[in-house]
Formats: sequence, structure tokens, C-alpha cells
Amino acid sequence: MNLLLIHAWNEKEVAYRGKFSALLSYPSLTLAVIYSLIPEGMFEKIDVVDENSQKVKYDKEHYDIVMVSFETSSSLSAYKHCDAFRKRGSYVVCGGYHATALPDEALQHCDTVICGPAERSLPAFLTDYQNGRPKTLYRDFNVCPTDFTVPARDKMTKHKKLNIPGITADRGCFNACKYCSMRTMWKSCPRPVADVVAEIRSLKTKMLIFYDPNFFGKREYALELMAALKPLKILWVSNATADFGYDHELMQAAYDSGCRGVLIGLESLSAQSLTGVGKRFRETDKYKEVIRNIHSHGIAVNGCFVLGFDSDTEEELLALPERVADLGLDLCRFAVLTPYPGTKLFEEYDRDNRILTRNWGRYTQHEAVFRPANLTPERLNEIYRDVWKRAYSWKHVFRRTFSSPWRKNAYIFILLGANIGFKFLGIDKRYRK
Repeated sequence: MNLLLIHAWNEKEVAYRGKFSALLSYPSLTLAVIYSLIPEGMFEKIDVVDENSQKVKYDKEHYDIVMVSFETSSSLSAYKHCDAFRKRGSYVVCGGYHATALPDEALQHCDTVICGPAERSLPAFLTDYQNGRPKTLYRDFNVCPTDFTVPARDKMTKHKKLNIPGITADRGCFNACKYCSMRTMWKSCPRPVADVVAEIRSLKTKMLIFYDPNFFGKREYALELMAALKPLKILWVSNATADFGYDHELMQAAYDSGCRGVLIGLESLSAQSLTGVGKRFRETDKYKEVIRNIHSHGIAVNGCFVLGFDSDTEEELLALPERVADLGLDLCRFAVLTPYPGTKLFEEYDRDNRILTRNWGRYTQHEAVFRPANLTPERLNEIYRDVWKRAYSWKHVFRRTFSSPWRKNAYIFILLGANIGFKFLGIDKRYRK
């Protein structure tokens, strides 16, 4: 039998697919994890396509099974692939965030949907398929550390990706932000520290990205893991929440173990907005202090912001570039609030008839797909593009780079490259024609 694994990408989306994508695009573990779950010897051939930088070819050869993983914004492209391969006689399986949120929709284009994590469901499907009794739906969220495998990174393309491997210690998050689809897929289940360290050693790398949505969320586990990382003498970055900036023991342990950067979803400079979507840390007046504290431990901060909350006004949004610059961030990112299927925000907006479209290809976080409270969708889109443009003026690019805690060493070139990459991300172009 032949197997094809696809990680679908919105075919019209240009952001993160330009000349600077290698500075911004992290290597995905999705296909690498799926590949690692396939029993050895079951298939004569396994092909892998990461559509972010590769093309799906329908007639390259016949595949007995085609597995497609996708998010909401790439679902239309994914369904196109599903339909094409089904016409060619392949058995098609769907998985990922969107298929987990809307399995009935996905089943209109495939034969089986795997909801949530694949560690138990995928082997169960393959066994059933071999026995001639595959089910239409598999759903098992009760994975535990003993189910985790080492991702088959060597089978994945590195084209147009950061040449820094990624790893996950705990892919779940205990926060309950209304707009986040993380809890649709994963629950918090930290891997044994020894397993994480063993995997890192096998990578033979000096730099690493932790994909954990909140690396420091379980404090004692984080401290144990960082103590084990320290002898490895690697440099790493991760996601964090704003309250990390008040825990000096945790910050120092992070730096000592090699942490040199964190990405924090600050989301808004309005406490009212953060309260409305269930963020735990809402003290926006403390953001500058948080960033200063983290910098004092030698760690850079990438702050992420979302435009379109119900309390957002045009005046406040237009002031974002200058207000964000005043915070002293090393990098900043912006997104339009997007109510993804499966989230509480989508349920709320759908109930209130605020969802403007179910054209999932537009759910890219680059345009409004809902009716904002205080301005039109069109105006929100205009402001979003203006904010990106002004936040990434050369003045702000150089100010962030040369005031960073990285300015005194070679990391400054990485930071400058990332700032330039975001400047030319392609937000203003949005889609291919």
C-alpha cells in the first residue's frame, strides 16, 4: 500500500510564504508526529507534502490512503485535495483543528475523521482499515505521556523554514480564552522530563523552539525541566503568559537554562477587552513593567496583539503602533480577532448573528469575518493593515532591534532579520489572485 500525508495550506494566502518566510516560519511537527505513528512496514511507500512550501500532485501515483491535516483557513484547500483523491480511488482521512471542530462538515469530503490527538486514534484506524472495518469517526482525547512518540523530523522538508528544530513538552493549556481553539484539540499532559531531554539530545542542536502554548504554566514542572536543560547548554525560546514577568525565580531559571526569548499574547492594551474574552492577566498598565522585568533577565519579548475586540474603538486601534513602541518590545505581531469554529467566541457571535461569512478561507486572522461592535469590518481591515505598516516602519524596526537585550551579542542579527521579515510579511497583499 501507498500512503500520502498532507498538511494543507490556504492556496491563496501569501503571508509567511514570501522571500523572508525562512526567517519566520517554524518547522511544523504535525506531519512528523503522524509519520511516527505509522507502524513500520505497513506501507510500501509514504510520501509527505507540507503545502506551505510543497505542491500536492494528484496524479503522481495512486495512494491507497491519503491523510490530510488542516486548520480552518486551509480547510477549503484541504477539501479540494480530499475530493480529488477520492475521485481517484483513495481512502481519505481528515484531522486537525477544523476537522475536530466540524467533523460532520469534513465527512462530506472524506471517509474518516480523526478528532483531537492522533496518538491513539490513528493506530486504531489503521488496525480497523487493515481488518476491513474502518470507522467514520475516531475521537480519543485521553492520551498520556506513554503514548507520545518522537516526531519523524527527518522525513519532513526544511524548505523555507527556520533552521531551528521545534519540540513540545506540554501541548495543552489550562487557560480558557474565548477565542482560542487550543482546548478543542489538546489537554495539558506534560511529558516526563527525561523523555524531553532525550529527544533534545537526539537533535544535536544548539538552538531550540518549544511549541508549548504556555511553557511556564505548570511552574514546578517548568523548573524541573529547566534544571535538566541547563547542562545541555542550548539556547531556546518559548511561549509564556504575562505573569511570567513577575516571577523572578522562574525568569532567572529560564535564562540560566538557555532561554533567550518568549512570545507573549498581550492581545490588547484594554483591560476591558481582556476581561471580555476571559484572559487571566488583565493588568495592561503593568505591561511595560512586565517587559522590563523580563529584559532584566536577558530575555527578549515578542508581544502579540489582536484587533477587533468589542471595546476597541477606532481611536484606540490607530494609536497602537506608538503605544506598543512605548512598551519596549523586541518584536510585535498583530492579528484580526477571528472566531474559529469550536471556540466559545464563535458560539457567541453565531448566536448573536455577528458571523459575516462561513467562507473558511477568509479565516486567516488578516481580515474581519464578523461584525465588530464599534466600527465596520472594512474599517477594521484598513486599520489592521495600517497598524502593521506603521509598527514596522524602519524607525520602529531599528529602535526595537538596537534597544533589545540581544543588542550586545550576535543574536541581534537574528532579531533584525525577524523584524525585517515581519516588515515584508505581505499583509497588505493578503491573497494571490
